Amino acid sequence: MLNESKVNKEPAVNEEYQEQEPMEGCCSTKGKDEGSHSCCRQQIDEESEHQCNCIEDAEAGSLEKKLAEAEAKQDEYLKAAQRLQADFDNYKRRNRNALAESYEAGTADTVEAFLPVLDNLDRAIDSLSSAGADDSIIKGIELVRRQFLDTLSKLNVEEIEAMGRPFDPELHNAVGQVEAAEGQEENTIALVLQKGYRMGERVIRYSMVQVAR
Repeated sequence: MLNESKVNKEPAVNEEYQEQEPMEGCCSTKGKDEGSHSCCRQQIDEESEHQCNCIEDAEAGSLEKKLAEAEAKQDEYLKAAQRLQADFDNYKRRNRNALAESYEAGTADTVEAFLPVLDNLDRAIDSLSSAGADDSIIKGIELVRRQFLDTLSKLNVEEIEAMGRPFDPELHNAVGQVEAAEGQEENTIALVLQKGYRMGERVIRYSMVQVAR
C-alpha cells in the first residue's frame, strides 16, 4: 500500500510543477501557442521602439546643443565683423578729415606767404596813380592783381571786409584809435592799414585797423 501511495503522489507533484511553470513569462516556448508568441514579439517591439526613441532624443538634444553653440559663435563673429567694419569706417573718416585739414593748413600757409606780394601790388597801383603814371602801366599792374585775386578765389580765399564795419576781434586786429568822423559810429573801423584775408572760416591774416572812438 505504501508503494502505491508513493506512485500516485509523484504525478501530482509533477502536474503542479507543470501548472506553475508557465508563469515564468509569456515569452517561454514551453506550452505556448501562437497568441503567446505574438505577445512576446509585441513586447520586444515596444522595448526596441522605446530604446530607439531614447537614442533619437539623445541625438536630437546633442544636435540642438551644437546648433545653439554654432548660432552663438555666428552672432559673435557677426558682431566682431560689424565692430571691425565700424572701426575701419571711422579710420577712413578720420583719415579724410586729417587729409582735408592738412590740405587746408598747407594752402593757408602758402597763401599767407604770397600776401605780401599782393600788398605790394596794391601799393604800386596807389603810388603810380598818385604820381600820374601812364594808364597802361597802371592797368597792367591791375591786371596782375586781378589774376592774383582770381587765383585766391579758386582757393576759397577772400578779403575780410573792414572799412566802416563794426570792429570784430575775430576778424580784425586793432592797432590804434582815432576820433570818430561826423556821422561815424563809435567802435567802427575808421582806417585799414593792412588788408586781411580768410579761407572759409579760417582766418589767414587779420585786418590791421584803427577803430573810431
